[in-house]
Amino acid sequence: MKVKELFIVAVAKSKSTDDYLAGDVPFVTNAEINNGIVRYVEPFDDDRVFEGPAICISGLGYATVHYGQFLPKGNGGDSCTILKPMEAVKKSGLLYYAALFNTLHGWRFSFGRKTSRRRIENLVMTPLLSEAPINLLVEIEANNKMMSVLLTEKEAQLRDG
Repeated sequence: MKVKELFIVAVAKSKSTDDYLAGDVPFVTNAEINNGIVRYVEPFDDDRVFEGPAICISGLGYATVHYGQFLPKGNGGDSCTILKPMEAVKKSGLLYYAALFNTLHGWRFSFGRKTSRRRIENLVMTPLLSEAPINLLVEIEANNKMMSVLLTEKEAQLRDG
């Protein structure tokens, strides 16, 4: 399926990073570290603040997932593109689609060819979560249980000396 068949595709609208005062809203840019968040700002009235769950694709084609309010970079030629799921998707499903985008399409974009709504909306996203070769939700749950057991054992070791 195409991106526009799975997600509502929107574009960011904001100022430059340096234009903002410190605040509570994450400002998401092209950074790949810290989930794309470079600082926390106080948005202007005419900015387009988004509410997750959503995928934010940077101008350089790197997808990150956001669950609360966030302000994506939206000025100049490297604006972020936002994907809001058309149907309810679990957190793990949203993470799956962000990772799928990074794997399938991240290579398409660079400083010489930035993302845009037009360049993203017709890209194909397969396999769909429901068609994945393994049941990812079962695998994630098994991994969570294993990590919980390991952490509990480690805490016991530290406590007992």
